[in-house]
Amino acid sequence: MPRFLFLLAASTVLLAQAPAPVLMNGKPTREGAEYVAAAPTSSTAKVMAEIKDHGQAVANLQDLCDEIGPRLTGSERLVLAHTWMEARMQAYGLVNVHREAYDFGPSWTRGVETARIIGHNGLNLQVAQMAWSPATHGPLKGEVVLLGGKTLDEMLGLIGHLKGKIVLLGSFPKSEGDPKGRREKMMKLFAAVRSEGIAAFLMGSEKEGGFLTMTGSPKGSRFIPNVPAAFVNKEHVNVLKRLLEKHGSLELELNLGGAASEKPVQAYNSIGEIRGSQKPNEVVILGAHLDSWDLGTGATDNGTGSVAVLEALRAIQASGAKPRRTIRVVLFSGEEQGIFGSKAYVKTHEAELKDIQAVLIDDLGTGKIRGFAMEGREELRPFMAAAIAPLNEMGVRELPLEQSEDSDHAPFMEAGVPAFFSIQDDEDYFTTTHHSQADTFEHVKPEALNEGATAMAVTALELANIDARLPHKAVEKDANKAPAGH
Repeated sequence: MPRFLFLLAASTVLLAQAPAPVLMNGKPTREGAEYVAAAPTSSTAKVMAEIKDHGQAVANLQDLCDEIGPRLTGSERLVLAHTWMEARMQAYGLVNVHREAYDFGPSWTRGVETARIIGHNGLNLQVAQMAWSPATHGPLKGEVVLLGGKTLDEMLGLIGHLKGKIVLLGSFPKSEGDPKGRREKMMKLFAAVRSEGIAAFLMGSEKEGGFLTMTGSPKGSRFIPNVPAAFVNKEHVNVLKRLLEKHGSLELELNLGGAASEKPVQAYNSIGEIRGSQKPNEVVILGAHLDSWDLGTGATDNGTGSVAVLEALRAIQASGAKPRRTIRVVLFSGEEQGIFGSKAYVKTHEAELKDIQAVLIDDLGTGKIRGFAMEGREELRPFMAAAIAPLNEMGVRELPLEQSEDSDHAPFMEAGVPAFFSIQDDEDYFTTTHHSQADTFEHVKPEALNEGATAMAVTALELANIDARLPHKAVEKDANKAPAGH
């Protein structure tokens, strides 16, 4: 086929497959078309207008981040945030506002964090101790060993030579050959890292520009040994790698002072709701995790989601809408350490799970919501397509079948409850703010935050009002898949 005809045919196919144009800010998409606004008397339109004209999400988020700040699970700051959020719920007219406790484990407090190269250039490294890893109890000096190589067999040669070393996690070779064999070699390597008595464990941040990252849990890790551990500025890791490559050996001095509490503490979920007018025992849940990491103030992870779901219920209540089913907001904790809060909620409310119409989770930063992941439940797509239909003109259209297990929807999904995770534009979430010291209010997109609250409110209201019940069906969890927390 001639190139011109091929391109013409391809263009015709693409145009036929393209979605209908999106109306932007109430303006028609083409000449000769006339924009017709939604009926202003509908419940959905009233909720959308309430958020547009009287939205409080942005102001609430600024207060949450700047006045309360980091909200590490188990900390006094997070308890203060729960109290603040519950007061907002009551002020907005929500009912059954309460807090549910669960056993979390020890709390953790960040301390001194320093590292420097001994000899060579003497560079002071930018580091952040991995949460819940033990302290060094003063300066620790040791030889650095790079855990990396061109092949896994080359890396296995390090076994037996790790005792007393500061292990720097490097790059792993690309996946080649038998996946089972590769997995067995990886497990053998990390078993040696855990058992040989290394002095400390260092990991590079995946972000460029000096932005760090963070993780950790009182439950520990399958891969990281129970030794002092820290994340290192990516550019500084590259310095260490070049010095090791050139000189063959390198020493560091590391001082990490963070420590866990001696006694376990409780953590909490905050709950409030609008009771259903006809089917109050059937529930639509809007959820987000209120906890954050402690390097920044938790603006995009997950202050945005927390204030968005609160704003959704505020707007529904203020609009005078009377949902047929109960709409409940749940602000979870412990998400960053292993979705502990949502697991606790599912366990506590096991007898009531059959009455949950749907769960909607907001936990992907400050980007515009584009739809909801269907978590592999194709049979639910007609229900969700109808629920987000009033939002199509805002660009909320996507219902991909993708499935994930890395946020608070997962425990509900595994229990058979229809649970959906919001799909959002990335913005600078994974490159800059996610788990980093840059997760602050400056990176929030106010318009997208308000639109996100609108998307959550309208979808919840539609699901609360439809005649049909969404079918329940358990989704099997992939036991070999490591969660990539949000």
